[in-house]
Amino acid sequence: MGPFASQRRLFILQGVIFCLTLGYMGCVPLPIRQGVHRMDGELLVDGQPVGPEAIIRPGDTVVTGSGGQTVLVMEENAFLLGEQTTVTFHADPDPPVAQTAARHVSGLTGFSLQRGRILSVFGPGPKLLKVPSAVIGIRGTGIFLQVEPAQDYVCLCYGEAEIRMNADLAVSEVIHTRHHESPRFLSGDGTIRKAPMLHHTDEELFMLEALVNRRPPFKKTPSRYL
Repeated sequence: MGPFASQRRLFILQGVIFCLTLGYMGCVPLPIRQGVHRMDGELLVDGQPVGPEAIIRPGDTVVTGSGGQTVLVMEENAFLLGEQTTVTFHADPDPPVAQTAARHVSGLTGFSLQRGRILSVFGPGPKLLKVPSAVIGIRGTGIFLQVEPAQDYVCLCYGEAEIRMNADLAVSEVIHTRHHESPRFLSGDGTIRKAPMLHHTDEELFMLEALVNRRPPFKKTPSRYL
C-alpha cells in the first residue's frame, strides 16, 4: 500500500468517526451544511483556488490537485472527489416555480466527469451523469464513476441507473442494485463489460450519506475493492 493509499484511509477514517459521532448525539436530524466539508490538497472552483469553507453550487467546475481529495455537499447530495479530478456540476436553467419555495431547491441536474473519480450519493429526483463514453440516468442512488484514457468505469452502489453509450445510442443497460452487484467497464467503442468493484468502500458511502442525514440501504459490512 503506497503513501497515497495510507493517506486516503486516514482521510476517510476521520470522516467516518466525525459522522458517527454526530449520529449518536441525538435522533433529531441536523441541518445539512452546504459546501466543502473536508479538503486535502489544492481545490479549484472555476479556475480559482478556494479554501475549506467554500460553497460549491450547480454550474461550478471543480478541480482537485495531485494527491488531494475533497468531500462536499450540494443541496441533498454529497460527493467524494479523488485526486486530479475535474467535474462540472450542471444547473437547472429554469427550475419549476414550486421548487423555489421548497426547503432544498433542487437546482442540481447532474454532472459531467472529465477526468478522475467521484463517489456520489443523491437525494430524490432524477439526475443525468456524463462520462466521455456514456450518459447515465439515475434517481436517488449511490454511484461511483472513474474516467481513464482507455475506458470509463461505473459502479452503481445501490439504486437504479440506465447507461446509454455515446458511440452507439442503441447500446444501453438498465441496472438495479442494492450492494455493488453490477460494476461495469464502459468503452469508447460503445461496449459495456462486467467489472469488479474498484476504488471505493462502504465506509465512504456511510460517511457521505451521514452528511445529508441518510444512510445506505444496506447493513454496514466490510467492503473490499481492488
